[in-house]
Amino acid sequence: MAETRIIVADDHELLRDGLKSTLGKVPGYEVVGEAANGTDAMRLVEELRPDVVIMDVTMPGLDGISATKRIVEDFGTRVIVLSMHEEGIYAVNAFKAGAMAYVLKGTAAVEVLQAIEEVMRGARYASPSVANELLGSFVDILQKDLPIDPIDTLTAREKEILKHIASGNTNKEIGEKLFIALSTVKTHRVNIMTKLDVHDVAGLTRIAIAKGLG
Repeated sequence: MAETRIIVADDHELLRDGLKSTLGKVPGYEVVGEAANGTDAMRLVEELRPDVVIMDVTMPGLDGISATKRIVEDFGTRVIVLSMHEEGIYAVNAFKAGAMAYVLKGTAAVEVLQAIEEVMRGARYASPSVANELLGSFVDILQKDLPIDPIDTLTAREKEILKHIASGNTNKEIGEKLFIALSTVKTHRVNIMTKLDVHDVAGLTRIAIAKGLG
């Protein structure tokens, strides 16, 4: 089984060292890089193409949320956001930026490991107290009968790729047009199909046309 390659981004060296120590004890996990700010995190992702980035939400320069948005859109990398904020709105902003997990700082190390396991199988994760608040907000939305359109869960980059898919472009052609790696296009394609629950080109094309992207 291939190792899960991880980048740790946090401006506190002590926290980075702690995460590296924890992850280093888990068979199959490898920390391939570390960064102290969002800009360096983006550079490392482009250079090393990790499977997962563990991203602090508050860092000097380019903050974690902005870095997450750009990393997800440009590379399709799975991002786990670390935060000290329990309020649901912070988690919402992280998920809107494309993060797949939101973990509170100060929680047991096993929770970070659980988050990695979940995102590697394509699922989302939030610390229990945050998840409870998010669930409450979601129930409120359902009670108000406000529909959630799956197309709105796509990032700007994913919508752009969906448009190219609907135009009949191959993965290779899309990569050449957008100046991104073929592997990145494939990752975005899988994410699009998962979010829309559509697993063929014809279905994606119908949705793209219906939403004005075709």
